[in-house]
Amino acid sequence: MKNIKIALLLLIMTLSCGNIFAEEENKADALIDAGNIPYERTPVNKLGRGMINLFTCLAEVPAEAYKVTQEKDALTGCTLGVVEGFGTAFLRGLTGLVDAVTFLFPPYDKPLMTPEYAYTDVMNKFKLHKKVEHGYDRNENIVQ
Repeated sequence: MKNIKIALLLLIMTLSCGNIFAEEENKADALIDAGNIPYERTPVNKLGRGMINLFTCLAEVPAEAYKVTQEKDALTGCTLGVVEGFGTAFLRGLTGLVDAVTFLFPPYDKPLMTPEYAYTDVMNKFKLHKKVEHGYDRNENIVQ
């Protein structure tokens, strides 16, 4: 038992002295400027995009219903639009999950689904259409 304690003590001492013979810091590491690395080309971008799309994918349902209602009619928007919305939400959630799981593997700046975020897609679908009754068009110019 005494020999095991001595061997363990020697092992701890040997492992704790590993930095005595450490070489000088590599000069190439000091030349990397983290401020010049574009965010779009980092794993953090891919992970963030994946998590955002995973948690906001259900925003596609009302956006798609609204889009179909504007293109066709209210009944079609409430039925077909909702079904299309759940389909789009499923795909966006799946691509978000894939991005979040594979965030360490390149490419980092190429989203699996366009537009890159559900929020962007929702905002594009809810854009103001020409609203003559309010006196403004899409570019918010006054209509006479």
